[in-house]
Amino acid sequence: MALEVIKMTYEDIFKISTLVITSFGGGAFIVIALSSWLGKLWMGRILQEEKAAIETQLSNIRHELSLTKSSYEHHLDLILDYYALFYKHYLKCRRAAIADAYRQLPDGEMTHTREEYLDSLDEILKDWQVYDGRVRLLLPAKLLSIHEEAIVKFNEFRDAVYSFTSAEPEPRKKVVVFNELDEIKNKLETGLRDFLRTESLLK
Repeated sequence: MALEVIKMTYEDIFKISTLVITSFGGGAFIVIALSSWLGKLWMGRILQEEKAAIETQLSNIRHELSLTKSSYEHHLDLILDYYALFYKHYLKCRRAAIADAYRQLPDGEMTHTREEYLDSLDEILKDWQVYDGRVRLLLPAKLLSIHEEAIVKFNEFRDAVYSFTSAEPEPRKKVVVFNELDEIKNKLETGLRDFLRTESLLK
């Protein structure tokens, strides 16, 4: 036997509701009114609880953002100081790599880059020791790997300069090692820009 689809109009619903209320008597109005009041009360409490939960979450997010901003600023200061030290060491290596000696102005005194570089090593080592521990904790793994490559290459350059003589044939080892160090510097700069999101922040 096929089921018949029952269509109800608003008038039918009103008639049925009237019959239900009549059958229950006047108490039905009280029950309906009470149910409506309780529904509004519960809804209000639910909304208050939801609002309180959202406020708590927003407060936590604001706190996290504040910590992130503070952490970023701390990272930025540390990394800028670290790279300034790296570049200072790099420039000393470049001077020793591209020339055996240079004449200082205004007195015209000749300075040999080998001795100048080797004499600066103690100062460079002390500077590195200040930053090395914090750098190892804060740099991401990829940048830390480049940092360690650079340390190895700085040490190779030191050894190449230490053993250098003017009779050394071309290409001189100190020049070869410096060119490798220059490639590592470029990788480090690119990695630091990505880490600090320099390009996106300066747009």
